[in-house]
Amino acid sequence: MDYQHAIVKFEGDVAVLFCNGCGIKITEGTKHEDREHYCTMCMSGNCKAKFKKGD
Repeated sequence: MDYQHAIVKFEGDVAVLFCNGCGIKITEGTKHEDREHYCTMCMSGNCKAKFKKGD
């Protein structure tokens, strides 16, 4: 599946979903909804591991 909004990387047959805000691994599976996903820390506004701009 081609993801335009979700950050998903494939490891064999397993699709790993990452946070759109900081990039931490959220979950593994075979399919994920193509929307932006955020970890609980990003959702609360307390995440210190934000993506660097330009990376």
